Amino acid sequence: MSVPSSINDNSRWTRAGFIFLGIFAVADFLSISVAQIAAAGLVVCWVGQWVSTKTKPDFTPLKWPITAFVVASILAALFSLDVMESIRDSKDLLHIAIFFAAYDLFRRDQGKAGLIFRLMAASAGLIAAVGVAEVAIKGLHIHHRITGFQDIWMTYAGLLMLAIVVTCSLIMFTFTKWRDSWLVVFLALMAVAMILSLTRNAWIGAMAGVAIVAVMRKPISLAIIPALSVVVFLLSPAGVQDRITSMVDLQDDSNRERLLLWRAGAKIWADYPVFGVGQNSFPLVYPQYRDPGVLEPEISHLHNNFLEIGVERGIIGFLAWLSIWCVALFVMVKAWMKRGDDKMVEMALVASIGSVTAFLAAGMFEYNFGDSEIQMLVYFILAIGLAASGADSKKKRQVAK
Repeated sequence: MSVPSSINDNSRWTRAGFIFLGIFAVADFLSISVAQIAAAGLVVCWVGQWVSTKTKPDFTPLKWPITAFVVASILAALFSLDVMESIRDSKDLLHIAIFFAAYDLFRRDQGKAGLIFRLMAASAGLIAAVGVAEVAIKGLHIHHRITGFQDIWMTYAGLLMLAIVVTCSLIMFTFTKWRDSWLVVFLALMAVAMILSLTRNAWIGAMAGVAIVAVMRKPISLAIIPALSVVVFLLSPAGVQDRITSMVDLQDDSNRERLLLWRAGAKIWADYPVFGVGQNSFPLVYPQYRDPGVLEPEISHLHNNFLEIGVERGIIGFLAWLSIWCVALFVMVKAWMKRGDDKMVEMALVASIGSVTAFLAAGMFEYNFGDSEIQMLVYFILAIGLAASGADSKKKRQVAK
């Protein structure tokens, strides 16, 4: 994964690319339009870099799993129950370019990961403050949840979930006493806002991601999480406590609805096993499979990444999608086991492993892969971690020379 000597890391394309990276890291929490513009600029710089230097780009260890997923998605669209709708919905495959572009830039300069993550933390802290203010002004209610600058609370809470994992990684691995004191304050704000969002899948994802960060920093610190969870529960308002206890109540209406929905999804997948029903075509077939006792007869997705991907893209698409995360985690954990003493590399690896874990854990209860802001940010964070996975070996080769 070494960078070819012919590439000038200080080229105008690289400098411009990092500017767009910084803009994206901030904008994804504030405005999807600005984030997508920044992502487009990032991709242009990536293409401009390797075209101008006439060098072959490094497509990372994920090139084959991602290629398989793209091909499977195209096939699913072509065999869809609604071909045109599935083709239109496949535009989210373009987000993959963010991953490749960010990876290419960060493998040139892994040291900028700390700055980019701090920009993310600052932006997340801002939307957290806005969310807390919303609750202070309007009150806490399950039917009027906080959204910050996003259209829906699921996106809001999902972004905070990822930012919490990244910020914990910054604090645990690269914390500088005075310079980074604000990170602790912003982390507390993010945690409060995410809790007040009443979004259970984000709570589960954040706990899973933070647990990974804690274990990789110091395994004994994992013992703090259960105690902290009890304290949070006891100090939370009644509305939050009700949502927490509802997570284990199988008679809760929303839990019952999910179970009936997933049962219908499993039946659909069994009837369309190879290519699925096609992207965004689940609503077309769901009425034939839904349980007559459901309270919400019209629904757009299955509230589960794994089942949604399987139903939409079949077993081929599902296995390809799953292989992306399995290979990524394998590569990063392997790099972690062989890590050197570079704290920035450690932090980037842990932040990425923790974020992917959080995303997958939350995705067991919500289709967060279908959320553009979440999907783009996960690709972005993953790129930083995979770039870090080759950083130590690159340094060792340079020292050997």
